[in-house]
Amino acid sequence: MPMTPTQHFRQLHQQSQPLLLPNAWDARSAAACQTAGFTAIGTSSAAMASMLGYADGEQLPFAKLRYLVSRICASTTLPVSVDLEGGYSRDPAQIAAHVRELAALGVVGINLEDSVVVAGQRQLLEPATFADTLRVLRSHCARQQLDIFINVRTDTYLLPAEQPVRATLERLHYYEAAGADGLFVPGLTNLAHINELCRATALPVNVMALPNLPALEALAAAGVRRVSLGNFLYEAAATHQQRLSHQIRQERSLTALFA
Repeated sequence: MPMTPTQHFRQLHQQSQPLLLPNAWDARSAAACQTAGFTAIGTSSAAMASMLGYADGEQLPFAKLRYLVSRICASTTLPVSVDLEGGYSRDPAQIAAHVRELAALGVVGINLEDSVVVAGQRQLLEPATFADTLRVLRSHCARQQLDIFINVRTDTYLLPAEQPVRATLERLHYYEAAGADGLFVPGLTNLAHINELCRATALPVNVMALPNLPALEALAAAGVRRVSLGNFLYEAAATHQQRLSHQIRQERSLTALFA
């Protein structure tokens, strides 16, 4: 019997080299990622929100997110994982309803964050509280026969505590017991910390591309299973557009458009 798309996506996290996951924001960027040879696609909440003029942090309405995801799924045959931020609700039943809508579009995974934006400030949720949400969400998905890869994002390095390794390990144990399929730690670049975290869990550990992130070979040796590009593809494309536009205006020539 052939693997389901979600089973295939899970298998991509068990390779000798980390899954290099580009983060798309629309149908065109997703199709470009497939053409470039990537094996799966994530979405970037920051890029999708920015594209439509919203701030990040669940400010992009869920209906608009769902529409963008529908076009992304229609543009690629690769597994698609969606950045669902905090779930667009603090109610696990409502988060499960959002997951069900995304799964109906063909989505195989989500990122779910343990921090939320309140009054313009991002803050970490209590790990036990978030683990309870995760546990109930997993139960809802099981009852609805939704096989979804839940990649839990913890923001212990974006909102660093005095001892971020200890804080991350504490949250890891809560989330692993509650049914997480993977752990995403954006902002983590210290190779010694990465080694310690990977040794502490059988879950696939996911880090995010940053200028000071160790090389992929070193990450693979440490046990990292997934590297996300975040919103940096989107920002790079926007920077290129800005530079090209400036060149055209300064040179008063259209040549650069076709170079």
